Amino acid sequence: MTRVAAERFLSEFPASALRASAILIAGDEPYLIDKALAAVLERVLTAPGADQFDLERRSAAELEVADFESLVSTMPLVNDRRVVVLKDVPDLPADTRDRVKAFLESDSVGTCLIGTGGATMRGNLYDVWEKAGARIVAELPRKSPRSKQVDFDFAHWLAGRAKADFGKTLDPEASETLAAVGEGLQPLYAELEKVALYVGDAERITRADVEAICSGSALGTVWEWCDAVGAGDSRRALALLEELVAAGESAYRLVPLLATHFCRLGVVVELGSHDPKAIMAALPGRSWWSMAKGLAGQARRHTPESVARALDLLAKADHMLKSTGHAETFVMHRHLIEILEAA
Repeated sequence: MTRVAAERFLSEFPASALRASAILIAGDEPYLIDKALAAVLERVLTAPGADQFDLERRSAAELEVADFESLVSTMPLVNDRRVVVLKDVPDLPADTRDRVKAFLESDSVGTCLIGTGGATMRGNLYDVWEKAGARIVAELPRKSPRSKQVDFDFAHWLAGRAKADFGKTLDPEASETLAAVGEGLQPLYAELEKVALYVGDAERITRADVEAICSGSALGTVWEWCDAVGAGDSRRALALLEELVAAGESAYRLVPLLATHFCRLGVVVELGSHDPKAIMAALPGRSWWSMAKGLAGQARRHTPESVARALDLLAKADHMLKSTGHAETFVMHRHLIEILEAA
């Protein structure tokens, strides 16, 4: 019925797609899938409290026929439609897939079935889904219909997201440098989140900021240094500190960033779970998968007491930096070694 590119959907929000009783969000760009799904839910769950009473999310791989039947047969309580989200549709068990297909081919009312998935699907379920409602294509434009080469200005996109999501101006050189760090919107956006957090209240992000914080640069990054300290890897932590200081990094910025890292680590230690998804949900502020995975590994070697000790030492380092004439490198080494010994 309706097929629309995710980028167009996110700018225009066509009513024909939002009215559909079945919406498929599929493609090879997870970032676009997540953004499109969030936008759809915001616009189809219109009644107050609808996200609590009339929204169900399920992993397709774990969905049994009886569970699916129950989901789509329940009438909405406060919204005009009940909304059921199936994540990773290609992973549906065969018998459940057949039932989903039959549901899509029926004239069912009162339910909006939303599925997410990759670019392809075994059989013709994607075709049936699109025919029954709408398909949002979460892929970047290509040079040609058969080409795998992406025709997309990543640097321009990053500059737009920096301004829209973080209120920061990304310098042209910083945009180009950041665009070269990775492939795909999701990993690039994760790197943008890191550097936006790194610059704090600064309104501009420079190339030097990107090179200091983003993975893939020639020097070790501040993020890698924080992970090394959290993991108790003394040799790497001290070597990375030498690199960062030689590159002009300041202890006045390193100490607060490491303190923030240990605050997050303390949350994970208290949580008692090593599941990155659970960690991301528990952490305050922005978080991302690689951060959560790294913290999960580091938390195994820490206790609430060791985290508290590290934060106490960092507070002392901050005080020494601001109240004495000691060199930054002396202050950093003195307290960092104690933190590593306590880990």
